[in-house]
Amino acid sequence: MHFSELPVLGVGLAADVSGIRPNYRRFLESADTIDYLSFGAHYVQRDRIRHYIADLIEEQFPVVFHPINFNVAVRDTEADQLINGIAGIAAYTRAVWTGQDVALWGFNNQYLGSFLVPPVFDEESVAEAVHKVRAISSRMPCPFLIENPPVNFSLERMHMLDYMARVSLEADCGMVLDIGHLIGYQQATGRQPEDMPLHRFPFDRVVEVHLAGLQISKVGVDTNFIDQHSMPVHELCWEFLIQNAHRMTCLKGLTLEQEFCEDELVLDHLRRARSVVKDLGLMQNAN
Repeated sequence: MHFSELPVLGVGLAADVSGIRPNYRRFLESADTIDYLSFGAHYVQRDRIRHYIADLIEEQFPVVFHPINFNVAVRDTEADQLINGIAGIAAYTRAVWTGQDVALWGFNNQYLGSFLVPPVFDEESVAEAVHKVRAISSRMPCPFLIENPPVNFSLERMHMLDYMARVSLEADCGMVLDIGHLIGYQQATGRQPEDMPLHRFPFDRVVEVHLAGLQISKVGVDTNFIDQHSMPVHELCWEFLIQNAHRMTCLKGLTLEQEFCEDELVLDHLRRARSVVKDLGLMQNAN
């Protein structure tokens, strides 16, 4: 299936399958419900996933899977065990789509996690990522999307949005646009939030939007915007969504990344997200 043919899901929540902060099951049965669950997992964690959400899978509740083991930014060959593990989780959970940040997530058999390394934003790196995305997509049971990574420093010859556009177009894959990552990148590279090449970015290839918290860290005159899912979604992120959502003609899901958030904060964000979707007329065909 091509990413443009994916069904509209609506507003979803990214949370650990265990349901510990936040308790996503609270938002399956209350008046304020989510339309889908997004989860991340290592390629060896199928049994853990089965333990916690086998009932949701049996009920065919929509899920989106965020792998965390592919080195999407480099050309090297992924181990069959890793690819088969991730593809197996996607198939078992009937994931509507999968998506992962374009970055180096592991090195010398060491998982980097939150210390992942973003790519160098240049022509050579575009070619590397395109090769890898095509290879991953050929092995996955559902569309594989690329996400703009968190960036705290940047070696680049092009803006991150131009890099993501090139990879998406040349690999013919959809995108996850993480607005917090984008705002943090702007700050890390000394750009103002509005100083983006939005006029040439293919918003029509954005399938999913991520909204998550930003932690502002100040040390002397230095300021950092750190991707922090347990924090409130920053106003800059809501503003970017409201100003640019009309360009996202292929949008299928708006995901609140709220791992480690208190339930009440999730509820506030969920209600606001629903309001934005309604007011802007987004995803009209949502279930």
